[in-house]
Amino acid sequence: MGKFDGILLCTDLDDTLLTTDKRVSEKNKEAIEYFKSEGGLFTFVTGRVPFGARLILEYVMPNAPIVCFNGGGIYDFGKNKMLWSRTLTSDALDAVEYVDKLFDFVGIEICTEEKVYFSKINDKVREHQIFEHLPDNDLDYHDIPEVWQKVLFMSEEHELPAVREAISASPFADKYTFVQSSPWYYELLPKNADKGEGLLQLTEICGIKHSKTIAVGDNENDLPMIKKAGTGIAVANAVKSVKKAAAYITSDNNSDAIAAVIGALESGEIILK
Repeated sequence: MGKFDGILLCTDLDDTLLTTDKRVSEKNKEAIEYFKSEGGLFTFVTGRVPFGARLILEYVMPNAPIVCFNGGGIYDFGKNKMLWSRTLTSDALDAVEYVDKLFDFVGIEICTEEKVYFSKINDKVREHQIFEHLPDNDLDYHDIPEVWQKVLFMSEEHELPAVREAISASPFADKYTFVQSSPWYYELLPKNADKGEGLLQLTEICGIKHSKTIAVGDNENDLPMIKKAGTGIAVANAVKSVKKAAAYITSDNNSDAIAAVIGALESGEIILK
């Protein structure tokens, strides 16, 4: 029997597990390996596509499937396949056209199960491509043949509130899930697809009791999993809404936050419900 048998620890990647310069600290790596060696299940719950999340395997390997697409899918690196997903209906095209026509400055990416398409290019789109080592794949969104998993609208931070406001006042506001995942990204997801729903689906796949799930995050898109986990934890650099919803607040992403969570769990400072 390990100390962490039956516990599922889920973490967001950017600005939670990852430092500002996009690394996993040595203390985090060591703590995660210790957690797994004592029977715990560790994984990512991320907005990234599986290809982008795979970059983190250079630092740490989850021993449970990951939740990807901001809760729209569950991917198993061991089997190299999706275990569960929710996809966008074909009329999501209308919502993308609506935003595209209103805002010349917005970049657009379309994510399918296996590819990321760069459909309208701006500086943030190219930065994202470089950051996640995504291959060149420029294609108009009207011409994409596969089913869509999610859409990213990208702009400068000061421009994004106008995009959010226009969508909230549009006929599409209640047809899909919209969430801000960074200061520059606003995402269109299938209805009822979010990190909280992905987490619940993962507990079913792994056979874990809901009370034994821990979720750690920082941004607005992490809020559903913070609320739906057995124990929700915010990093110190999290936005106010995430901190308010969390049962615990740990150290910031540059101060070994996941190691701090595992240490607090072992010491009894964090008590699972």
